[in-house]
Amino acid sequence: MATKVALLMGSLRRPGSGIGIATWLTPVLRQAFNDTRNGAASHQPNIEVVFVDSTKPPLPLGPIIDGSHVPSDIRDPSQHPNPAVREFATFVSSCSGFVVLSPEYNGSYPGELKNTLDHLYWEWRKKPVSIITYGGGGGGRCAAQLRSLLSERLKMRVAEKNVEIKLPRSHDRQTPDWLEEYKPEILQTVEELKRLIADKS
Repeated sequence: MATKVALLMGSLRRPGSGIGIATWLTPVLRQAFNDTRNGAASHQPNIEVVFVDSTKPPLPLGPIIDGSHVPSDIRDPSQHPNPAVREFATFVSSCSGFVVLSPEYNGSYPGELKNTLDHLYWEWRKKPVSIITYGGGGGGRCAAQLRSLLSERLKMRVAEKNVEIKLPRSHDRQTPDWLEEYKPEILQTVEELKRLIADKS
């Protein structure tokens, strides 16, 4: 069975830079995760990269309005009362790792991404994750806040290498060839994420 890595998109905006970057990034990740030229990766099982479109069911999950429980109360994904949350929780549990792709909005990450993360707790715990941000300045502040949230609060294992993509003043959102310059950095964080996935401790 293939190991599964999910590419989680933090923005709901359509059209927007995010969907163009995700469309370019998905095949880059698939190739990088399954590149066996590196001897350290040659013994690993195939890795399936799944793009999670934040505009398609079961997402977006919206704000938490059910006050009958908190996510940390539920350890079994099948016990979430909301069907959409239950479906997403089951999916998250089936993944071995994640790549979070997020824009920087006003110095932070989008509210919809926070909602998606906040609906679950135990499903995220100890899962490896890499952070890729984008914005006019690259999204460094967003990346720092995400790192704190994912590692300190959700207890995920965050790759040290994050990628900050600076949006050019004029760019084609559908065919972002300008992203090629970030490919070496993406390959670096993928290699680190591979090692985190392989390390079950």
